[in-house]
Amino acid sequence: MRSVKFALSSKNATAWGAAVLLTSAYLAENKKANQLLAELPDSFVGERRAVCQSLFLGALRHGFRVRAALNPFVRRAPRPELEAVLLVAGYELLDAPEEKAPKIIHHAVEQAKALAKASESGFLNALLRKLPAALEAQSPEKSAAAYYSHPAWLVSHWEAVFGADACKALLEWNQGIPDTYLRIYDPADVPEGLEATEWPGFFRIRSAELHSDAVQALLAEGRAYIKDPSTRRATALLAPQPGECVLDLCASPGGKAFDLAHRMQGEGCLVAVDLPGKRIERLEENLNKLRSEKLQATILPSDVLELSKEAFAEQALPDSYDAVMLDAPCSNTGVIQRRTDVKWRLAPKDIPACAKLQQQLIHSAARFVKPGGKFVYSTCSIEPEENQVLIDAFLKSKSGQAFQLLESVHCLPWECRHDGATAFLLQRSL
Repeated sequence: MRSVKFALSSKNATAWGAAVLLTSAYLAENKKANQLLAELPDSFVGERRAVCQSLFLGALRHGFRVRAALNPFVRRAPRPELEAVLLVAGYELLDAPEEKAPKIIHHAVEQAKALAKASESGFLNALLRKLPAALEAQSPEKSAAAYYSHPAWLVSHWEAVFGADACKALLEWNQGIPDTYLRIYDPADVPEGLEATEWPGFFRIRSAELHSDAVQALLAEGRAYIKDPSTRRATALLAPQPGECVLDLCASPGGKAFDLAHRMQGEGCLVAVDLPGKRIERLEENLNKLRSEKLQATILPSDVLELSKEAFAEQALPDSYDAVMLDAPCSNTGVIQRRTDVKWRLAPKDIPACAKLQQQLIHSAARFVKPGGKFVYSTCSIEPEENQVLIDAFLKSKSGQAFQLLESVHCLPWECRHDGATAFLLQRSL
């Protein structure tokens, strides 16, 4: 398949056509949604980019529902190019008033002629015309997984973990459109007109406001960061003090480093660790906004599991810290509303696989907490296996016996009304 940027290089490329291309690429390639959106050419700006992104993410958000509606009419899955048309048109049908259905179908059929073989055009036309009635016939009572557009295994899993009512609330939450939030660290920096939220320092922001000169200046100078209110939980638990030495593990892209540096009032030593590669580039870009005469902010490219005291010594850095943050890689089940393609990529084996890696990471991270020091383990997963169960096992282990659990936070998105997050504050004995 041609690259997205090359395929959309024509000035005549439409937002609808771009959304179909992105959806097709998502179905055919091993890439995340945000990676494909990043491939859009620079010419895709303003409304054209916004419409394209809305259609693409909408197709993924409601894709399992559209697939379930079409399943009785197909013997085998269509080619990615054709299925992309069906998913995008299906989202449009769900999002628009019923009277607009004929126009949506006609437009999709006409646009798809460039993608379909002659023998496929009639098949596609027939499927699209059956789709409105098939979608209308769906209900949560018949199949919650199909209606709320989630994999059946994941719905069954959540019903077992949280119960049927909470599972339904989670599914409804995940199908919503996420808000964008701006974290502004100094109240004196808040531009006029921003919508305040119940979470101090967080402002709900629209696209036009986000691209304003005032907001862009705050972002460029490191005085603001685009992040969800859930991110405040872990850094608030760790609560590093001015002058402390803080270790931020699995740190890229640097959002928690921003919070940590501001809680340190820009004074102390902050060391950020992440895997070598492109993640380090983004981390460097963000940490460069934080560095000052009083704040030493250093990046150490390394796998946390291979991190050694010698690696710290090579950069003249301390090998034990007052405060350690481990924001561990996870299944991301708390952020599916914001990252709707997670439910496409997640498989039943991934949750226990994440827990196994997290157990290794927490043991590795614990080595660098100084006696009396604080240690926060956090995830954006809502799975007990990746959180409470893991912490209980760690505290019973040989290395975990040196720690005690001081506090924990469990944010379930349908209750907190923002992304899900879990965090645990541990302290090492003196």
